[in-house]
Amino acid sequence: MKRTILVTIMLLFAGLIAFAQQTGTAQSSAQIKQNAQQTLTQAKSNSSQFESTMDTLNALNGGNIDAGLYEKLKAEIDRLEADIKNEQTQMQAKLDKGTKVSSFMVDKIQRLIDQYNSAIADLERFVSR
Repeated sequence: MKRTILVTIMLLFAGLIAFAQQTGTAQSSAQIKQNAQQTLTQAKSNSSQFESTMDTLNALNGGNIDAGLYEKLKAEIDRLEADIKNEQTQMQAKLDKGTKVSSFMVDKIQRLIDQYNSAIADLERFVSR
């Protein structure tokens, strides 16, 4: 509490000193307008710089979003490829032994291939946008 009061008193004192200094050096209307013009010029320059920086940040953010989406699509494609190859290898081993393959196994491989084709289509849409 004491610190708050002390800081408030110090800020009030600094404000009074600044006000006293300003009143001692009155500026003409032309000087004030010149200062305003300088401030305006600086503000416009800053605004242009802010817009340019924002464009760069948005481009980087878009790149990060694209990278994340690509990694997700690639991981899905890689996983499906491995699953398809694994299932096909198992099916081939059964066929080589002369064992009949169930329709469930054939359907499972077909579903994986359909999912793989869907993932490829997603990747194609990603590349074309």
